[in-house]
Amino acid sequence: MRVLMTADTVGGVWTYATELARALAGEGVEVALATMGAPPSELQRERVARIPGLKLFESGFRLEWMDDPWEDVERAGRWLRGLAERFDPDVVHLNGYAHGDLPWGRPVVVVGHSCVWSWWRAVHGCEPPAVPWGRYRERVRAGLAAADRVVAPTAAMLAALDECYGPLPPSRVIANGRDPARFPARAKEPFVFSAGRLWDPAKNLAALEAAAPEVPWPVYVAG
Repeated sequence: MRVLMTADTVGGVWTYATELARALAGEGVEVALATMGAPPSELQRERVARIPGLKLFESGFRLEWMDDPWEDVERAGRWLRGLAERFDPDVVHLNGYAHGDLPWGRPVVVVGHSCVWSWWRAVHGCEPPAVPWGRYRERVRAGLAAADRVVAPTAAMLAALDECYGPLPPSRVIANGRDPARFPARAKEPFVFSAGRLWDPAKNLAALEAAAPEVPWPVYVAG
């Protein structure tokens, strides 16, 4: 079996895609991993090279949530279709939305990890401005509607997708997971560590900052 999978190289989607590819390799599934956005680092390339049955295809196309991405999104679609013709996958697994409505000719799974519309609502308490986000919403809605299956890592995310872009096609929650064998238990040190996008109010660093004076351990934040 063969799967064509897309991924961003920064953040949790990269971790998700490579962890899933590693698990699929254990089942004899070949994965073509097509990246967009920033190029993978040398360390990322080294790690995916050790996953059997995985082929890495790199591009620098802007992603749908970036500023003025639409020419790149169209070019990326043509590039992905070309990869599909060469790799001949049984399933197309998209970790983004805008390419869900391409004429793939095979089953398409769209995984909703996050989205600008629900983020904006949660952070700002209102709808995003029509310019520039109206086109984004329409492209996300079209991509989701064309999918054979929609997956989200939590019930909350799936509900947000349905509210912002629904009604959705058949969908389900599949929680994110990691291989516990890759995280051996070690002696712990007495501090709290937080990592993430410090500029993003949705990460709620303010809550951690407010709690820190009441915690006996030092709190370290990296972002």
